[in-house]
Amino acid sequence: MKSENLKRITTEYMELEDRIRLAGLTDGNQTVSIWLTMRLLKRLISHCLKLLEKNTSELKEAPTQSEQSRKSIQNFVQQSAEQQIVEETAVTVTKNSPNHLTAEIDVKDDHAGVTLIFKGEFSSNYSIYLSNQQLRQWLGMLHIIWQKADWSTLIWPDWMSSSPQETASVATPIH
Repeated sequence: MKSENLKRITTEYMELEDRIRLAGLTDGNQTVSIWLTMRLLKRLISHCLKLLEKNTSELKEAPTQSEQSRKSIQNFVQQSAEQQIVEETAVTVTKNSPNHLTAEIDVKDDHAGVTLIFKGEFSSNYSIYLSNQQLRQWLGMLHIIWQKADWSTLIWPDWMSSSPQETASVATPIH
């Protein structure tokens, strides 16, 4: 099966569907809607949070620190990543854009980031590479969307809850 790379994604909660939609822009400048269920996202979020724990150099430097110190470091690194978000134009899907419900997501990681590969019953898989900082930024945006969707926040660690992006205006586009 062929795979298409995504250059950019815009993440949105679609209330009518009660799902998250990734509006993706491919390398060929085509747009695609990739739908994600809460059940699948919970698994992805949990996995990505563990990868960030493993790949955060600030945590590796002092492995014997207390749990509270680790949470503080995670919160600091998270806030730093979110403060560096560069606002971009939202990816806008059209009526002709393919719509795909994701059945599974493969995650390939290295110390610098992850490649997310979205799979389902469609002709191509779609993948996007996110550096650790971009992954933190995306998870921060997803956390805000999650709260707006009024889904249970038990999946999210405490250190995500005090990030400054939570106070962002409702009109702020989320990519």
